[in-house]
Amino acid sequence: MLQELIQYGLSEPEANTYLICLKTGQATANRIAELADSPRSTIYDILERLKNLGLISTCIIDNKTNFIANSPETLLVLLNEKKDSIKKVLPDLDKMYKQVGEKPKAEVFQGKTAILKLFDEILSNAKELYVVGSQGNALEKIGYHPEKFRIRRLERKIKIKQILEDSKEARSVEPDKYTEVRFLKSLSDSKEGTFIFDDYVYHIIFQYEISAIKIKSKDHADTVKISFNEMWKLAKK
Repeated sequence: MLQELIQYGLSEPEANTYLICLKTGQATANRIAELADSPRSTIYDILERLKNLGLISTCIIDNKTNFIANSPETLLVLLNEKKDSIKKVLPDLDKMYKQVGEKPKAEVFQGKTAILKLFDEILSNAKELYVVGSQGNALEKIGYHPEKFRIRRLERKIKIKQILEDSKEARSVEPDKYTEVRFLKSLSDSKEGTFIFDDYVYHIIFQYEISAIKIKSKDHADTVKISFNEMWKLAKK
C-alpha cells in the first residue's frame, strides 16, 4: 500500500503518516511523531500538507489538537488520473478505516432561535423519537409550548415514547397511536430535555442562556437508549 500511495503522488513520509492516521483513528501530533519515529517539527509539516490535500482533518479533544484520517475515497476525488493505483489498495484502506469505528460528531448551539431550529430539524428527520424531560421547564425557558411540537409531530406521523415529570401539565398529554407517555416525579427538577432518534442525541439544557448539544454517534445514541429503557421501566403510566 505504501508504494501505491507514493505512486499516487505522496512522499514516503506523507504516505507513512497517512497510514498511521488511518490505523490510529485519531491521535495528537506527538503520538503520530512517536509512531513514525520522526521529529515532531517534521511531522507538523507533513500533517499540514496532508490536511491541505484533504486527506486528514482535526478536532479538539481535552484542549489538544487531534488529527483524523478522512475517508480513503478522498484519494480518488483529489487525483482522478491515479484511480488505477488507488483502486488496488482501496479495499485494504477502507478495511483499516472502518475498523476504527464511527467518529462521533458534536455541535453546540446557544439561544432560543437556535433551539427552535433544532426542533424543526428533529421534526424533519425523526421517524421514531424518544424524549426525556420536563414540560414545565421547556415552556418556561423556551416559550415554545410542547403542544405545538405535538401537533406538528402528529402531522408527520412520528411515533414517540416520552418520559415526563409527574405534573398536571404533563399528564394533560393524551396517549394516541403515535404517542406513549410515562411519568417520573424526579424529573420535575430536571434542567435538561433529551431527544433521541436514529444515531442522534440532542441535549437541550434549560439553564441560564438556553443551549443544546447535538451529538451524532451510533454508540452514544445506543447507550442513551439503554438508559431511556431502564427509566421507562421505572416510570409510571
